[in-house]
Amino acid sequence: MPEFAVRRLQPADLGAYKNLRDEALRLHPEAFTSDHESQRLRTPESYLGRLGLNDPLGGSFLLGAFVPEVSGERLVGSVGLERETRPKTRHISTLIGLMVLPTYSHRGVGRALVAKCIDEARLARGLELIVLSVTASSDRVVRLYERSGFERYGLLPRAVRLVDARGERYFDKAQMFMRI
Repeated sequence: MPEFAVRRLQPADLGAYKNLRDEALRLHPEAFTSDHESQRLRTPESYLGRLGLNDPLGGSFLLGAFVPEVSGERLVGSVGLERETRPKTRHISTLIGLMVLPTYSHRGVGRALVAKCIDEARLARGLELIVLSVTASSDRVVRLYERSGFERYGLLPRAVRLVDARGERYFDKAQMFMRI
């Protein structure tokens, strides 16, 4: 398996990001509050704001894990950070959308993305907290965040409601934070 590199996404990466996100929403509907059906209609350019290019203080960005291929590189994982814009909460960013292609799961991609996300967050002026919510039943992902230094502070019961061929199902979200 080739090694991977983690770096900030650029506008040219948004097509690959959208494809990765669409696949993650399709494969793991319980893990995201966004749904595949509506999100697949978005254009890659609609994610431009997530790159944080116009945020002078930092704390908003998308990171990607890339593996080399003959024709260039392939995005196999991603995570984002979105900084609050209101003055009273500007010291907080939310970690969003950790996703790794199934074929790259258990290879350290998620761990590397979260570590780089924390490192980049520490460079942002005035940023003090990172918060996130994670599907509480995703033990492996919860442990990844805990090993990275996040602490659980709450639980939102029935945070995600899925209605599909298997019926109506609910998933709780664990609320976590980290002081940086």
